[in-house]
Amino acid sequence: MDRQAEQLANASHHKSASARESVGTRFSASEVLRSKFPQAIIETVESRDEQTIVLMPEYLVEVCTYFKKDLQYDFLETITAVDWPERVPRFDIVYQLLSIQHQYFVRLKVHVGQRREEHPAIPTVTNIWPGANWYEREVYDLFGITFTGHPDLRRILMPTDWTTHPLRKDYPLSGFDLPEPYWGGQVPYDTDPGVGDYYNQTLRTPEGRELNENRNQINPTQEPGTPQSTGQDEPFPHGRKKKKKG
Repeated sequence: MDRQAEQLANASHHKSASARESVGTRFSASEVLRSKFPQAIIETVESRDEQTIVLMPEYLVEVCTYFKKDLQYDFLETITAVDWPERVPRFDIVYQLLSIQHQYFVRLKVHVGQRREEHPAIPTVTNIWPGANWYEREVYDLFGITFTGHPDLRRILMPTDWTTHPLRKDYPLSGFDLPEPYWGGQVPYDTDPGVGDYYNQTLRTPEGRELNENRNQINPTQEPGTPQSTGQDEPFPHGRKKKKKG
């Protein structure tokens, strides 16, 4: 155990024994990491007693191994991603780590996704935390980020023949008039839904998903784009029926 790991152990011994004490970040993982891997850190942020460390992607596995073996961050709470379409690199991959023994947590981030890079790649951490398996599959499925070395990288939520990634912010949200089995009106991008430029409408709106203006009826009990039942009244914005006068 090196000096940084001893510092963490000593900090744990001096903590309050109160059972009501919440998981904290008073131990500075960023300072420890900066002394051990100065070349790996892009940025550190501390806000509201939370530590976030932004890493160079090529050091991810080495840093995660150190956190697990030397600093006892033995629990991987989650892996997720954030899409910033106008930024390069486009995606954040976020790792939430918890040391159960010392009751400290830390957030690691890496940036991936160069311009026009369809499927950014980052090494898997399943060899460090086996529980990363399904987290990485979910990120792959919903964001299109691949994890090299993953033992079983395939979709986990969407159908296996789906060709796009629903949590990307350029994913179409308006829906199309399509038959089942494409519930919700979505269709893989290798199939032309025949709606012209409207096919490119993608971004979220404050009011939720937008409606397809080409539709002539709206069933307020269904998601936009799903097959509609008969006998509906005339369209009304955002799926609500227009009240009849009198």
